[in-house]
Amino acid sequence: MESIDKRDLRELLCMGLMTHDGMWFYNLFQECGAKTASTLNRAAIQSMSTFEVPRLKKVMGVDEVTTYEQLKTSSKGAFELIGADFMQFRRQYPGNNVVRCDAPEGQCFAYKGVKRIGALDDYDCGIFYRVEAWLKALGIGFRVTPEVHGCLMYQGKHGYREYTLDM
Repeated sequence: MESIDKRDLRELLCMGLMTHDGMWFYNLFQECGAKTASTLNRAAIQSMSTFEVPRLKKVMGVDEVTTYEQLKTSSKGAFELIGADFMQFRRQYPGNNVVRCDAPEGQCFAYKGVKRIGALDDYDCGIFYRVEAWLKALGIGFRVTPEVHGCLMYQGKHGYREYTLDM
């Protein structure tokens, strides 16, 4: 284990988790259809966040997240721990309690996977929903722009969200 680079280990573990998520979604899609798969995927994300956020806070030594700067610092730390390079998920913190998240044009890994299995018609984005579940688990209120149902990339638009935080 000592000879394995931490970044390589993180990539491997994250790929394994995302493969599990993808195969879970695919099999549910095959059995129940895209709408049910999408609905249950989002329910699982919401449920998972109640475990994931406290675990991340603990491992990073974070007691509370009540300010924009604390959110910025803890979010960066969390994504360094569980985000993988292949995801290409970007976060920006322009100030004024705003967080902007996006994937490079045409590079959303979830969009590519859901497109590959043919489930985009009824897919509701789980990537940004995870960000929203984290905010809820932290007790942070927010407004999101744009409010989207479905997948922006499937609609021919850039996949992004901007969150104005109640902090």
